[in-house]
Amino acid sequence: MNAFVTNLESQLVPTRNDEAAEELSVGASVVAPAGIGSLSSHAWISVKTNSVYVTFDGTDPATGTATGILLAAGYNGIWAKNTINNAKFVQGSGAAKVRIEPMTD
Repeated sequence: MNAFVTNLESQLVPTRNDEAAEELSVGASVVAPAGIGSLSSHAWISVKTNSVYVTFDGTDPATGTATGILLAAGYNGIWAKNTINNAKFVQGSGAAKVRIEPMTD
């Protein structure tokens, strides 16, 4: 399912409840974010360097087998809390950095 959301970004603000942004170092081993807290509703996701594979269904993504969704370097998006709290990442083309910034509405 595809959805087009208008003006969502202007209604979200950084969470002001001492939830710090998290920067994941994504390599050949699967990593998961610490998760966002109870006062955050969304998170801004940014793939800083190299591509990554991500899954949300409890399975582990795998490099080279196309298991998961490929996010290219430079990807930016807003994900719902449940999505980020279930995400697992592994490198695509090489070691990568993924930044997660909690937000609230």
